[in-house]
Amino acid sequence: MKNFTEWKKDAEMKEWFDKRTNRHISLVQKYCKKIAEYDKKRFGGLLERAKVHDDSKFEEPEYSPYLLISWQYKCEDEGKEFNPPKDLADKMAQATLHHVTHNSHHPEYHSPKKSGLINREDRNKPPKEIVDATSMPDLDIAEMAADWMGMSEEKGNNPKDWADKNVNIRWKFTDEQTKHIYEIIAGVWA
Repeated sequence: MKNFTEWKKDAEMKEWFDKRTNRHISLVQKYCKKIAEYDKKRFGGLLERAKVHDDSKFEEPEYSPYLLISWQYKCEDEGKEFNPPKDLADKMAQATLHHVTHNSHHPEYHSPKKSGLINREDRNKPPKEIVDATSMPDLDIAEMAADWMGMSEEKGNNPKDWADKNVNIRWKFTDEQTKHIYEIIAGVWA
């Protein structure tokens, strides 16, 4: 199995990361624009934020592990096996934690707790304890919804289904926040 330095030099992996991540950012920007048009008064600042969405993935400590994370998803989508050794899996989990705690469009950023925020076994499943996102402001919620819609378009699924599996299960939101999340999805998702 390759070590971390060898993975970082893999041209095919870098090319895939760039293609996939830039496409994702473009889709998030598309949905940020739709959300801003949906409610200009409430979400007017969203377009500026969309310009820097996920920029942290192109810098360390996220960049190198996200090469592997993106590759792992590609392999899963293609039905191929990709099982990085524990040391690389740990770096991938650390990068995920860094990303979600340093980007305000993630509920984990707003949690008063700074540990136990992600499921280290499967980053797409809830952690042991629900993450408190009740202090997340509307603009962050709107960018989060755009992120979910971008991912849903990439994966060919529905962001409402993702919300149903995660809102107040993985992330704790207030009733008002929950209403806004579903309102944004219903008002923008086509």
